[in-house]
Amino acid sequence: MRLKSLEIKGFKSFADDTVIHFNEEITGIVGPNGSGKSNIVDAIRWVLGEQKGRELRLAQMADVIFNGTKKRKAAPMAQVTLNFENTKNILPTDYQDISISRLLYRSGESEYRLNGVNCRLKDITSLFLDTGVGPDSYAIIALGMVEDILSNKENARRKMFEQAAGISKYKARKKESIQKLKATNEDLARIEDLLFEINNNLTDLEKQAKRAKKYFEMRDKYRSTAMLLYHISVNNLREKINSISDQINQKLDLHREQEIIVRNTEAELEQFKKSNLDKEKNLGDFQKKVNLILDEIRTAEGDVQVKDQKRNLLESQILQIAQQIETAGVRLQSLELEIVQRLQEADDSAVEYQKASHQSLTQEQIYIEKQTEFDDLKAGVDIFNQEKSLNEKAIFDLEKTIAIAENQIENIQVENQRLENELELKVKEFSHFEIQKIEKDQSLVVVRQKITECLREEEIRQEKIKNLQKEIESQNSKIGQLNRSKDAKKNEFELLKSMVEKMEGFPESIRFLHQNWRKDIPVLSDLIYTAEKYRNAIEMFLEPYLNYYVVHTEDEALKAIKLLMSSGKGKAHFFILDKFRQIHKTQADIKNCKKASDLVEVDELYQPLFNSLLNNVYIPDDDKQLDDVIRFPDEISVVSVSGSILKKSEAISGGSVGLFEGKKLGRKKNLEKLEKEIKDLELEILSLDRNLVDVKNDLKKLELDHRNSDLLDLRKSETELVAAQAQLQTKLQHFIEFKESVSARLLKNKSQAADLKNQIQNQNSDLGLARNKYDLLLQSIADKDDVFGKVSAELSHVLNEFNQSKIEVLKWQNRHETNKRELGFRQQQKEEITGKNNEDEQKITNYRNEVAELKSSLTAARELLRERFEAKKILESDLSSLEKEYYEARNEITIYENKIKAAQKASNDLQSDINALKDNRSEASYKIQSTEEKTEIEFSMKLSEFVPDQETIDMDEDQLRDRSLYYKVRLDNYGEINPLALEAYEEMKERHDKIQEQRTDILQAQEKLLETIKEIENTATAGFMLAFNQVRTHFQDVFRSLFTADDDCDLILLDQNDPLECDIDIIAKPKGKRPKSIHQLSGGEKTLTAIALLFSLYLLKPAPFCIFDEVDAPLDDINIEKFNHIIRKFSKSSQFIIITHNKLTMAEVDVLYGVYMEEQGISGVTSVDFRKYDHEIVLEEMER
Repeated sequence: MRLKSLEIKGFKSFADDTVIHFNEEITGIVGPNGSGKSNIVDAIRWVLGEQKGRELRLAQMADVIFNGTKKRKAAPMAQVTLNFENTKNILPTDYQDISISRLLYRSGESEYRLNGVNCRLKDITSLFLDTGVGPDSYAIIALGMVEDILSNKENARRKMFEQAAGISKYKARKKESIQKLKATNEDLARIEDLLFEINNNLTDLEKQAKRAKKYFEMRDKYRSTAMLLYHISVNNLREKINSISDQINQKLDLHREQEIIVRNTEAELEQFKKSNLDKEKNLGDFQKKVNLILDEIRTAEGDVQVKDQKRNLLESQILQIAQQIETAGVRLQSLELEIVQRLQEADDSAVEYQKASHQSLTQEQIYIEKQTEFDDLKAGVDIFNQEKSLNEKAIFDLEKTIAIAENQIENIQVENQRLENELELKVKEFSHFEIQKIEKDQSLVVVRQKITECLREEEIRQEKIKNLQKEIESQNSKIGQLNRSKDAKKNEFELLKSMVEKMEGFPESIRFLHQNWRKDIPVLSDLIYTAEKYRNAIEMFLEPYLNYYVVHTEDEALKAIKLLMSSGKGKAHFFILDKFRQIHKTQADIKNCKKASDLVEVDELYQPLFNSLLNNVYIPDDDKQLDDVIRFPDEISVVSVSGSILKKSEAISGGSVGLFEGKKLGRKKNLEKLEKEIKDLELEILSLDRNLVDVKNDLKKLELDHRNSDLLDLRKSETELVAAQAQLQTKLQHFIEFKESVSARLLKNKSQAADLKNQIQNQNSDLGLARNKYDLLLQSIADKDDVFGKVSAELSHVLNEFNQSKIEVLKWQNRHETNKRELGFRQQQKEEITGKNNEDEQKITNYRNEVAELKSSLTAARELLRERFEAKKILESDLSSLEKEYYEARNEITIYENKIKAAQKASNDLQSDINALKDNRSEASYKIQSTEEKTEIEFSMKLSEFVPDQETIDMDEDQLRDRSLYYKVRLDNYGEINPLALEAYEEMKERHDKIQEQRTDILQAQEKLLETIKEIENTATAGFMLAFNQVRTHFQDVFRSLFTADDDCDLILLDQNDPLECDIDIIAKPKGKRPKSIHQLSGGEKTLTAIALLFSLYLLKPAPFCIFDEVDAPLDDINIEKFNHIIRKFSKSSQFIIITHNKLTMAEVDVLYGVYMEEQGISGVTSVDFRKYDHEIVLEEMER
C-alpha cells in the first residue's frame, strides 16, 4: 500500500486548494518556522480520525478551518483527502485506489467519506486497523513524541508494540468479550432474582388453583340447575307476552275508532273553515277597502288644504304685482316729464352752444386783427412782449382750468341730484320686496312647521309600527318559548308517566306488587314533594326508605309479603301508618340551617310518618363549607343542599352527585304539577294567540295610515317658497349693492366737488396775481410807448373777450353733453319700467288663470272628499256585520276544536293503556332478554343452546330451586377465590420453565465467553511475545548500527507473568557510559535510541508510510548521516515523509516540497526533484 497524494483546502493556514504528491520513496518538506509545515502532518492526523484538539495544537476543533486574513475571507469549511494505492491488498477491500476524506463546516457539522461515499469514523478506523496507519500510530512521529516514547508517557511504548504485533484487534475483542461477560453476569443475577420470586409465588398459586378448580365444579352444577330454572321462567314469560298481545289488539281497535272520530271531526272542521274562508276573505277585503278609503280621504284633505294655500298665495302675489305696476306708472309719468324737460334743455343748450361758438369765432377774428396790429408795433419791445405772452398764456390757462372746474362742479351737482332721485325711487320700489320677503318667510315657517308636524306624526307612526313589530316578534318568541316549554313539559310528563307506570328504578318485588297487588297502596317516594333545590338532599337522606310501601295496618303488609313469597319475587318493606299516630317530637332551630320536615309537601294523613323520618334532620343554607358538617352535634343528622354529604350520629357518607340523583322523589306529585303546568301553558298560549291577531290588525291599520302624499305636497310648497325667497333675496341683494354703489358715488362726487372748489379758490388767487403782474407789465410798456400801450390795452381787452367766449363755448358744450346723458338715462329707465310692467301684467294674467283652475280643482276635490266620506260610512256599516259573522264562525270552530280535543284525549288515554300494555310486554320481553343476557354473562352460554343434564332433567321446579339455592349458598359461602389461579399457575409454571432454560443458556454463554477471553489472551500473548522477541533482536541490531557494535541495549518486560499489560523498559548503554536510566542520555542519544526502536518495529511490521516531523533536530552531522542512511535503507519497503530544517537530510530526499507564506497567514507549496543533482554540489552551493 502506497500513499499517493494529500489534498488540503481551508485547513488551518492552507486557504487554497493544495495537493502534495508522494510518488517517491522519500519526500522532504522544508520551510521557515511558522510557514505551515507541521500543518501538513496535522492534516494527515486529522483526516485519519484524530479527535483531540490538543494533538493538533488547537483550542477547539473548529479552529482547523481557515480563519481568514486582512485580505482574505474565512473559509466556510475545512477539507482534507488522503489517496492510497492498495497494491498489496493490505487494506481489506477490493478497491485498488482508496481515498478517505474528512470535512468540517462552520455550523459544526462534519463528514467522513470513503471513495466519495459518506461513512462513519468507525468504518475508517476499522479499515486501517493493524495496518500501522492511524492518528496515533508509530507511522507518524514528531519530535515531542520521541520523548513520549522514551518516557513511556500514557503507555506510548505498549501501544506501539501492540500495533506492530497486530494484537490490537485481539485486545479490542477481549474488551468486547469482557463487556459481554459483565452484561451476562448482570442478566444471570436478574434471572436468579426472578426465579427466587417465582418459586415463592408458584406454591401459593398451586393451592389457589386447586381451590378454584373445586369452585368451578360446583359452579357448573349450579349453572345447569339455574339454566333450567331460567328456561322454565322464559317459557312462562312468553305465554304472558301472548296474552298481553291479545289485550293490545283489542285496545288498538278502540284507538282506531277514536282516531276515525278525530279525523272525521277534523274533516268537518276543515270543511267549515273552507266554507267560512270567503267570509274571512271578505272581511279582509273590506278592511283593505276601508283602509284605502281612509287613505284617499287623507290624501284628498291634504290636496284641498295645499290647493287652498296655493290659491291664497297666488291672490296675494297678484295684489303685490298690481301695486308694483301702479307705482311704476307714476314713475313713468314723472320720467316722461323729465324727458321732455331734458329735451328742451338739450335744445336750448345746443342753441346757446352755437351762439357761443359763433361769438367765439368773431372774437377770435378781432383778436387776430389786433394781434397783427400789435405785432407790427412790438419790435421795440420784444422782451416785454415775450414776458407779456407768457403772462397772457398763464392767465388763459388759469381761466380755462377754473372754467372747467366750475363746469365739473355743476356736472357733479347734476349727477348727485340724479343719483339721489334714483335712490329714492329704488327705496320705494324695494320696500314692497321686503314686505314680500317677510310674507314668504312667514309662509315658509308655516309650511316647515307642517312638514315637521307631518314628519313627527310619521315618526310616531313608524315608532308605533316598530313597537307593534317588536311586540309581534316578542309575542311570537314568547309563544315559541311557551310552546317549547309546553313540549318539554309534555315530554317530561310522558317520560315521568312512563317511569311511574313502569316503576322504573324500583326493585323487581315492588314492580311485581304494583302490577299484581292493590293500586291504592302508595310507595313512600310517591307521597312526598319538595322544591328542586332540596330534592337531592331529601332523596339522599330518605334513600333507604324510598322503596317502602306505606300501608295502614300490618294485615295489608302481610298479604303483600305472602304474595311475594308465593311468587318468589323477592322482598319488600312496609311502613305501618297506625304506628306513627301518636308521635309528636319537637325540633330545635339551628342557625343557617333549615328543618328537612319544613321543606317537604305531604298529605296530612302521612305527616306523622315524615315527621318521624325527618326528625332532627337539617339542611344547611349552602355548600360553601362542607367541612362544617362534621361540627354539628351527633344528636342530629345533617345533609348538604347538593346531596353530596350526609352525617348521621354514627356514620357519614358522601361523594359526587350523579346525573339522575333526585329524580326518584315525588314522581306522582310531580306528575300532577306537570299536568297543571301544561294546562296553564295552553291557556296562556291561546290568550297570546288572540292578542297577536289584534296586534297584527293594528299594525295593518298603521301601515295604511301614512301621510306620504301630504308630505310630498308640503315638500313641493316648501321648494316653491324657497325659490321665491331666493329670488327676492337676490333682488334685495342687488338693491343693497346699488344703494352702496350710489352712496359711494355720492361721497366720491362730494369729495371731488370740494377738491374742485379748493382748486378754483387757489387758482383765482393765482389768476389775480397773474393779472396784477400783467397790468404792471402793460404799464411799463405804456410808459415807453403810449401808442404801443394803447394797442396792447386794446389787444388785452380783445384777448380777454376772446377767452371769455371760449370759456362760454366750453360751458355750453359740457351742459349740452350732460343733458344728452341725462336724457339717455331717463329713456333707459322708461324702457326698463315699461318692460317690467309688461312682465308683471303677464304674471297677473297667468296667476289669475292658475287661481281659476285652482278654484275649479278645489270644488272637484271637495266633492270627491264628500263622496269618500259617504263611502266610508257605508263600508264601516258593512264591516261591522262581517266582523260579527266572522266571530260567530270562530266560536263554531272552537266548538269543533274542543270536540277534537276530547276525542284526542280519549285516543291518548287508549294510547296510554296500549303503551302500558306494550310496556308490560316489553318488560316481559326485556326480562326474557335480560334472562338470556344474564345467562350469557353469568354462565357464558345462550339459553337456546342449553341442554338439561341427566341429573336435573326429571326434577320439578321446587327441586330445581332448592338445588340451585343449595349450590348458590355454597358458592356464596365458599369465600374468595382467584378465578385466574389455574391460568396464572399454568402461565407462571411455563414462565418458570422458560427462565430456567434461559439461566442454563446464560451459564453456557458465560463459560463460552470465559473460554473466548482465555483463547484471546493466549493468542495475543503468543503473538505479542513473538513480536517482542523479534523487535528486541532488531532493536539491538539497529541500535548498534546507529551507535557502535560494542554498545549495549535491550528491551525488558517488567512483569513476565503478564506480558499483555506490563510496562516495557528500554536499556541503552552507549560505549563508555553506564547510565542508570535512559533519561540520563543526551538529546541526540535519546533520539537515536527512539529511532532505533521505531525502525525495530518497522522491521517487524513495516508501515505503508512513515512521517518524521523534525525528528532529526537534536542530531549532529555524523548522526544525521546515520539517520539518512537507515531511512534510505528502509525506504525500499516504506514511504518516508520527512519534515526537516537539516541540509543533509534535505539533500538525501528524492523530492523536496517547500512550504512558504505567499501572503501573510496563507501557506503555499512548491516542489523540487533533487535526484538529478549531486547532493554534495547542492550543499556547497547552499553553504555559499
